[in-house]
Amino acid sequence: MDRRDFLVGTGLLAVAPTAASAAQGLDWGAVRRQFRLDPSLTNLGLFYLASNPREVRDAVEDYKRRLDANSHDLMPDQAQAVAVALGQYTGGAPDDIAFVPNTTIGLSIVYGGLKLRADQEILLSDQDHAWHQEAAKLAASRVGAKVRVGTLFESSARVTEDEVASRLRSSITPQTRAVGITWVQSSTGVRMPVRACAAVVAQANNSRAPEDRCLLVVDGVHGLAAVDDDAARLGADVFVAGTHKWLFGPRGTGMVWVNPQVSDQIVPLLPSLSGRSETASLGPGGFHAFEQYFAVRAAVEFHRRLGRPRVAARITELATRFKDGLAEIPGVVLHTPRDPAMSAGIVCFDVTGHTGNEVVALLGEKRIQITTAAYRIPYARVGTSILNTPEEIDKTLKEIRAITR
Repeated sequence: MDRRDFLVGTGLLAVAPTAASAAQGLDWGAVRRQFRLDPSLTNLGLFYLASNPREVRDAVEDYKRRLDANSHDLMPDQAQAVAVALGQYTGGAPDDIAFVPNTTIGLSIVYGGLKLRADQEILLSDQDHAWHQEAAKLAASRVGAKVRVGTLFESSARVTEDEVASRLRSSITPQTRAVGITWVQSSTGVRMPVRACAAVVAQANNSRAPEDRCLLVVDGVHGLAAVDDDAARLGADVFVAGTHKWLFGPRGTGMVWVNPQVSDQIVPLLPSLSGRSETASLGPGGFHAFEQYFAVRAAVEFHRRLGRPRVAARITELATRFKDGLAEIPGVVLHTPRDPAMSAGIVCFDVTGHTGNEVVALLGEKRIQITTAAYRIPYARVGTSILNTPEEIDKTLKEIRAITR
């Protein structure tokens, strides 16, 4: 069954007989009905732990039944199938992918396994997640290395690619062994220019020996399936992401992709269940909830059938609608760039006179779910999933406007 046949069969393809071009669009209401959402709640925090579409739920149950029947028959073939699916989706090779339970563990495995000396350092941004920073600090402390945290832009709302590249260029030293950045920051909504950062790191690596090479490590969890780009072709050396957010994968699943040119610079921290490749062996061994891991393939197939360009465009459309609306409300400060090239599906903002947590509580009284992030400044935060609607965006803007009066 090709993608169009699948979409027609599930009712996801919007066919308008009076307009041939509309046949290329999706019925987003039909997409939404694949999920078990609370109909009484306007949920603008669906990226946190994703709701799973019917296709993924069915896959989990199917693998569960098969594992119950005979668990010996499934693991090698199914793990390879997941690696192939993720490789195709990210633009990488299956053997360059390891399975991890989440982004935090993935980052911990990467930094902990990095061949790092006491005279070297890891350079991070002050907007990287606290657990990203902690993973690097724990790894550095084991060998007496340093973690240096810098600022890559002055204003999140006005950040530019040139500013980020320039600040990064001036921050890297001969001792910098790894640079960690976040593709889409959950603290600000800024979409970091990974390719520009990769170019800066590549320039810094000119004439460096392999043991001194600076690696670019990307926390990509809020970009994977929210941005229409191949994660493995951004120029990074390592890409880490949970698959249980924008990809709608089963909870407790994630991936690490490593550029094969640097795979010998990261060694396993734990015994592995996989001998597929050098990178695959980074994934922790032992027994896991395999029905969850195997069903990641169904999540990838769901997104591929919808079409990543359509998904990213819908997320951008809703985020732009929300940002444009916030910009018209007196007393609201937008902290996320309005430029779609520098943002994705997360929008952060302040309402004058209210903390982020107060805004969350006030909207919660109206059955509108938004979030804050556990950062130095906990801005109010919205995520525009493909499961949301323009009407929900407008309703939320109306209630925010009411808070400012």
